[in-house]
Amino acid sequence: MATRTMRVNRWGNSLGIRFPNEFVDNVQLKEKSLVEITSDGERLIITKVKEREPRKTIQELFAEHPADYIEDEEIDWGAPIGGEVW
Repeated sequence: MATRTMRVNRWGNSLGIRFPNEFVDNVQLKEKSLVEITSDGERLIITKVKEREPRKTIQELFAEHPADYIEDEEIDWGAPIGGEVW
């Protein structure tokens, strides 16, 4: 585990620190990476957030279903109970 003493500086109305390359390389941070910051007494814990998979398009979602799938029976959901228009 690497340890380094850094100085906190003012950036506009906020405070910030710069991450040395050694730490950036170790956890594979890049510009716009998401991190989670947790405070525990006088400790700050910075954890890299795993990247989410990109959202699938509607075509990709439907491609996961069999092409020969056909709904062969109607489902009775009951009578309308709100302001639905039928």
